[in-house]
Amino acid sequence: MSQPELESFIQFSNEVTIITHIIYPSFPFTLFPYLETYHPFLDRSFFWSKGRWWIALGERKVEMAQVAEKGDGRNPFLEITVESEETVEEVSSILGVNEDPLPFYQLGEKDPIMNEIIEEFYGARIPRSRSLFEAAVTTILEQQISMKVASVLRKRFVEEWGRGPLYREGEAIFAFPASRDIVKTSPEELRKIGMSGAKARAIHRLTEMIEEKEIDPEFLKTLPSSQVVDFLTHLPGIGAWSAQFIVARWMPTNDCFAPGDLGLRKAIGFFYQGSEHPVSIADAQEILRRFSPYERWAGWYLLMAIEKEKGSPSRDSSFQIIEKI
Repeated sequence: MSQPELESFIQFSNEVTIITHIIYPSFPFTLFPYLETYHPFLDRSFFWSKGRWWIALGERKVEMAQVAEKGDGRNPFLEITVESEETVEEVSSILGVNEDPLPFYQLGEKDPIMNEIIEEFYGARIPRSRSLFEAAVTTILEQQISMKVASVLRKRFVEEWGRGPLYREGEAIFAFPASRDIVKTSPEELRKIGMSGAKARAIHRLTEMIEEKEIDPEFLKTLPSSQVVDFLTHLPGIGAWSAQFIVARWMPTNDCFAPGDLGLRKAIGFFYQGSEHPVSIADAQEILRRFSPYERWAGWYLLMAIEKEKGSPSRDSSFQIIEKI
């Protein structure tokens, strides 16, 4: 369990009211492995700059949150700066502040390969999407293309239809578009950022279904992940891989990942078989089941490990993490 909040204080500026909270996450905790692995793929709604995370929140009123990870390995804490009290809990949820990785780590001790990966990424959290819509759009854009290309499309999507830019300390921030921002946009207009017609139609139909209340994200959150996966696979343009990744990105559960993901299958082939070839979906599912009900943890840790092993572009000399204070 997380420790009680240490302190909070309020500042006033000409722009906004700023509320700063010092929060102790469940130990162990760090966001730096995620940052090292995925920083080239982040967009202007969720990014790292000036030694902290910048996160745009809110579908109607856009607010900014800044998060700095401080302390040492045994006593990490987060300095969370927000513009209203209500967003503190949301930020904590997105970053997995109250999640406990230790049960997964205990399972990992029984698997020598996973245990070594856990030691490498000890405490690492994988932030969750802020909404079902964000998780779905991100996943649809990634279908059958590289993460690098998909991240370009996502950045364009955010800056074309996200509200903004907001400016804080010289940083330009955009909100990730909500379904209400896209509903009046045609599939043809969506295609202008470079996505395929099929992806544009899938995103547009998803937007309509959310706005017309055919999809209720809050209700879906109350269901078991398997039921949500089944529901999502009946939507246009969303198959099993997409549905599982949407759930893994967004839902407050850890028992779902996508065994069909090529990156995951390559990681399992490399670490478990010493091969450059991906394993079968069935073999990937078998590995994930070893860590049930923590498949999400296992899947993301394997993906981070293979990115590090092959020399992720995020580990080039132009990027250096600022040491924790």
